[in-house]
Amino acid sequence: MQRIKKGDTVQVIAGNYLNIQGEVKEIKKGFKVARRHQDAKPDPNKDRVVVAGVNMVKKHQRPVSQTRTQTGIIEFEAPIHISNVMLVCPNCAEPVRVRFEIEDGKKRRVCKRCDAAIDK
Repeated sequence: MQRIKKGDTVQVIAGNYLNIQGEVKEIKKGFKVARRHQDAKPDPNKDRVVVAGVNMVKKHQRPVSQTRTQTGIIEFEAPIHISNVMLVCPNCAEPVRVRFEIEDGKKRRVCKRCDAAIDK
């Protein structure tokens, strides 16, 4: 189970967008490049999240064919490393660390500050 999931509210704790909160749009898991597919393993250095309104970048994209619909200068959110964000507890509205509890055979996330369940 992941500490941060899609749809969670997170706060940036490092970088140019310090203390800005936003919703997680996407989580990108990284894998090591391997010669054979069986050797590909998760790489924690490449775990990244895309947060709404954070790390906005501009990309100059030219028209190549009829399939490319967006051309010109495109502005979008670039992914940031997962270690640079903290989950915001929905109960205490503060950036918190997460611990896991097993209840009725199900694993759930719990706020370390207020002991409230993050997962519904």
